[in-house]
This record gives sequence, structure tokens and C-alpha cells, in this order.
Amino acid sequence: MTAKNLEADLVVIGGGGAGLAAASAAAENGCKSVIVLEKAGSATGSTGMAHDVFGAESPVQKRLGIDASKDELFKAAMEWAHWTKINPRIVRAFIDKSGETIGWLENMGLSFEMIQYYPNQVPLVRHSVKGHGHALMKALRENCLKRGVQILTRTPGKKLLRDKDGKISGVIAESGEGEIAIAAKSVIITTGGYGNNKEMLKKYCSNYHDTMTYDGPPSNTGDGIIMATEIGAATAGMGACNIHGPFLKPRSDSHTMKMDAPGPDGSPIRITLWFLAWEPETLWVNKRGERFIDEGYNLAFFAFGNAVALQPDGITYTLFDTGILRTIEKQGLIRPGAASRANWLPVSAATPLPGLEREMKKQADKGDLIIADSWDGIAAWMGADAAVLKATIDEYNASCDDRHDSLFAKDRRYLLPMRTPPFYAVKAHLGLCDAYGGIKINEHMEALDANDNPIPGLYAAGSTAGCWETESYCYRLTGHLVGFALNSGRIAGEKAVRYLAKF
Repeated sequence: MTAKNLEADLVVIGGGGAGLAAASAAAENGCKSVIVLEKAGSATGSTGMAHDVFGAESPVQKRLGIDASKDELFKAAMEWAHWTKINPRIVRAFIDKSGETIGWLENMGLSFEMIQYYPNQVPLVRHSVKGHGHALMKALRENCLKRGVQILTRTPGKKLLRDKDGKISGVIAESGEGEIAIAAKSVIITTGGYGNNKEMLKKYCSNYHDTMTYDGPPSNTGDGIIMATEIGAATAGMGACNIHGPFLKPRSDSHTMKMDAPGPDGSPIRITLWFLAWEPETLWVNKRGERFIDEGYNLAFFAFGNAVALQPDGITYTLFDTGILRTIEKQGLIRPGAASRANWLPVSAATPLPGLEREMKKQADKGDLIIADSWDGIAAWMGADAAVLKATIDEYNASCDDRHDSLFAKDRRYLLPMRTPPFYAVKAHLGLCDAYGGIKINEHMEALDANDNPIPGLYAAGSTAGCWETESYCYRLTGHLVGFALNSGRIAGEKAVRYLAKF
């Protein structure tokens, strides 16, 4: 039963950075009637959880003398992907738009600072938003409302409509009052990925494990992809998971420790156990007790996910001894230094953590941490063969003594032997931000059918779309997930207005 009928020139299905950028761009370019349908109670989406935005040749970079060439960054993106599984025209369109978009956001009142994502990153492309995703989405929402965009929350799109000529003719949505039929000549789908849809994850993502913790918005269940394919849209790039780890399960404050050291505000520093789970001076093993990676590799947040995903059940263990713990207590953590000035972190690098050893002992009975007087005790808790774990420890300690890791060539600065009991083991797993790949698009963000022909009036942007990212997050283009959402959304909005001008 249809509760009411509406009419609009353009309907955007899904909010978030892509959706509100698309709606803003369409309204700015003369679209008189734009409706945004949002499944959740707020149109913030994944972008509301973000910290930074990618940009090339932005006004911020130019003011700071940062040479962030669009050409060089395009080459970096394509080399990262080995020119496979992504459409270079889409990547080029996104990168070329990105610097202008930073200026666009500055005109909305947002401010940025340039920070690194990994040590010695060149060029700096990570535009850290003052106020983070909350401020970004607030600015986009206010811009939409100022320009007359109607945002309907708790109103998911359910079905796309096409006329006899195959052109988009509207959307069926659902609200608490019943169905809503919206007549529209153009639709942009920006419903996010499918990170919260286990059925789709198991179908498309070969590196998915049930042990993964999803930390994106609950609304990302692949709705837009399903709707589009129901009317003949093709898919592309399915199966790429934006994963990171090792982390504790769940990633929360359930293992929060309060150090004696004062933070910037003078209060005691609070850190979570998962920071210790990925310090480079520790040793990482899988369930069999075998080492699998250089623990100091790159120091980037997303650098290890694929390696962890290859381990049995996606479970790993971070090992260290009392000597390493006391070193961390004295010198502080190392890895937060990779994210220079990233003020979302609870503690800065090189900040001493007096009281860490005492607080660690309080955590030992909470399920994800064990403290034992022998490595045999650690092995028993892990369920690993004690002889295998002992061989791993002996080999690693020998590498530390030699100041050379003959297995994975770990930086000698992080090679600390583990011989001082008690010994520690932290059980860790993977975090999943989202699964991307979806509706096949071209560089104009037009949705394509199985023959690569545009479906008239249908566009897709953000993580709902495919062929813009390979299997592994390209952290050289730091912030490009949000960057692609915003820029592809803007492109889709602008192209939709040009399409509407034909009528």
C-alpha cells in the first residue's frame, strides 16, 4: 500500500559523504528538486566516522608548498593496483577533482591540516579535518538544507523504476507510514558498501572470516547494489574488504588502561590493549605458533590486514616479555608516531607510560590476554604446539642477538629478545571497515549494464560503486576512501544535472 506520492528531479538513495556531496553538487548546479533517502536515523554514513580526506594539488597543499602532483599520484595509484581490476579513467577523474573538492569544503567553513599517515610520507595528501567526520558531515548537511535539498531519514529506497524506454523514472521507498512512490528522472545510488551483510561477505570476499569485527555503520548492507542489479546494472570489483588489524575483539574500551603519565589536558593517559597488539617491538604469531610478518612493516594502519587474513581463522597473537613491556613503559608507544598529530589517538608516540606493567596485570583475566611464567604456558593457552612456539621464539631471539632478522628482515631497531618472564600474549583478530566494489560505473559515475551501456538517469558513487579500488587499501593515497566518496558524489551530482537538462 502506498502511503503517499512525491515528485523530484533527482533522488539520491543514501546519505553519507557521497550522498550529501552528490545532493549538494546537484543543487549548486541548478537542480531545483532533490530528495535524499536515508535508511538510518542520521545521514552521516561512514564519512561521519572519518578523520581525513585525500586531495591532490589542493589549496591547502599549495599554501604549504607541498608538491602533490595529480599525475604522480595517479601513477602511484595505478602502480599499486598493477593496472588491474580498476578503471584508470575513474581513478583519474577522482584524483583530478580532489584538490578542488578540498577548496569546496573550505568554502563551507571547514579547515584542514596536513599530516602523515606513515613515517616520512611524501607527498602529504592526508587532509585532516578539524572536527573530523562529524564536522564534515554537518557542513555537507547544512549546505544541502541551505540549497533546498530534502533529506528523509529512516526512509530506505527499496526499488528502482524504469519507463518503457529503459530510462529511470523513479524510486519506491519505505517509511514508518508505508510505501512512498517518488517520480524522478534521475537517481544516484550512494548506499555504501556491504560490510554489514555477512551473506554478501561470504559470497564475494575470499579473505573474510567470521572472527572479523565490523566497525562501520550498521546501514551498510549492500542495498543499493541489490537494487541496481535487479534492474540490469552490472557489478565490478566485488570482494575487496577494507580490513585492518591485528586488534582485540571487540575494538572498544573494554580493555582500557589508565596510565600514571599525564595527557595533554593533565589527566592520566588512557590507552587500550589493542595498541600493544600492534607495536613493532613485539612478535606476532598465528594459531600454530608461527611467525608470519615483519611486525615493523610500514607502520601504517591498514598495512597488515591482508597478512592477518591469511592466517587460520584470521586470528593472531602478539607476544612480548617483561623486558619489552618495561621498555614500552619507559619510552612509550612507537606506532602512533606513524599518524603524526592524529588527534583521534588517545596517546601520542614516545609518551612514557608509567604504571603500564601494573595495569597489564589487571587485564589478564579478561579473555584476550594471558601472562605466564613460561612459553609452554602461553602455547597451551593459544592451543599451539609448544615445540613449534618454542622454535619460533628461539629463532626470533637468535635474530635479535645477531641484530639481523634473516626471515623477514625486520628493522633492527625493533629487534628486542624475549627472555624475561613473565611472558605476555594478546589474542587479536581483524577489523573490517567496509566491503567495497559494487555497481559498475564509468568515469562519469553512470551505472552500466552488462554490455557497458549507461542506464539512462542512473548513477552510483562512493563504496556502492566498483572499479576504483583494488583488493588492498592504497594508503599512499591516504584518505582516498572518503575522498572518493566526496569526489565521485560531486561528479555524479554534476553529471545528473546535465542529464536532466535534456528534458
